[in-house]
Amino acid sequence: MAARRKTLSDDAARRDAIAVHDRSFLVEAGAGSGKTAVLAGRIAMLLAGGAQPRSIAAVTFTEFAASELLIRVRAFVGALAAGEVPTELGVALPKGLSAEQRRNLEAADAALDEMTCSTIHGFCQRLIAPYPVEADIDPGAAVMDRDQAELVFDELTDNWLREELGGEEVGLLAELVLHDPNATIALIRTVLEHLRRHREFAAYQRKDLAQLAAVFRETVEAFTEFLSSEDAEEPETTAISDHFRYVAEE
Repeated sequence: MAARRKTLSDDAARRDAIAVHDRSFLVEAGAGSGKTAVLAGRIAMLLAGGAQPRSIAAVTFTEFAASELLIRVRAFVGALAAGEVPTELGVALPKGLSAEQRRNLEAADAALDEMTCSTIHGFCQRLIAPYPVEADIDPGAAVMDRDQAELVFDELTDNWLREELGGEEVGLLAELVLHDPNATIALIRTVLEHLRRHREFAAYQRKDLAQLAAVFRETVEAFTEFLSSEDAEEPETTAISDHFRYVAEE
C-alpha cells in the first residue's frame, strides 16, 4: 500500500526518473530536494524489473554519499518486498507492485551486497583488484578515505624529514631548520601539499612579447592622435599619454 503524499509540481519528472529505464536522465535539484531518494528508487525499480544487483553500479563523489544511498536502497527494497510502497516511490507505483516484481525484489534483497555502490575510486579499485599483476598493484591494496590519506601523507612527510635531517651531510634544508625550525617545516609542508595537489609540473614558458608590444605601440599612437585632435586638453590625461609614449619607445 502506498502512503499518501502531497502532489508536487515535478511529480512527472520524478516518476520518469524512477520508473523509465530505457533512457538516461540528468537530475538537477537543490540540496534536500530528494535526489538520493530518486536514485535509490530508480535502483529499486530496476531490481523489481529483474535486474541483478551485481549488474548495477552506483557511483558517488564521497563514501558518505555511497553509504547513504546503499542504506536507502536497502530500505526501499525491503519495504517493497514486504508489500509496502515508501512515500517517495508512490508517484511511480500508484497501484503498487505486481507479484512478479515482489518476487524479484525478494531475490534481490538477499544479494544486495553484490551491487557496487561506492566512489569512483572504489569502483575502479573493484575493477582492477582481481588483476593485481596486470595492474601492477599490491594484492592487498585498498582505497583510503580522506582521514586515512591525511595520516599516511603526514607519516610519509615525517619519515622523509627524518631521513633528510638525520644524515651526516649538512645541506640547505638542515641550515634552514637550524635558522628557523617552525617556519621551515611549515614551508616544507606547504610545498609538499602543492606537489600533492598538482602532480604534473612543467617549466614556465616565456611568452613572446613582440606581438603584444606592437599592439601596445599602435594603441598608444592611436590614443595620442586622438588627444591631439581634440581642442580640450586635460593635464592628467596628457601626462598619462606622455608616460605611455615613453614606455612604448623603450
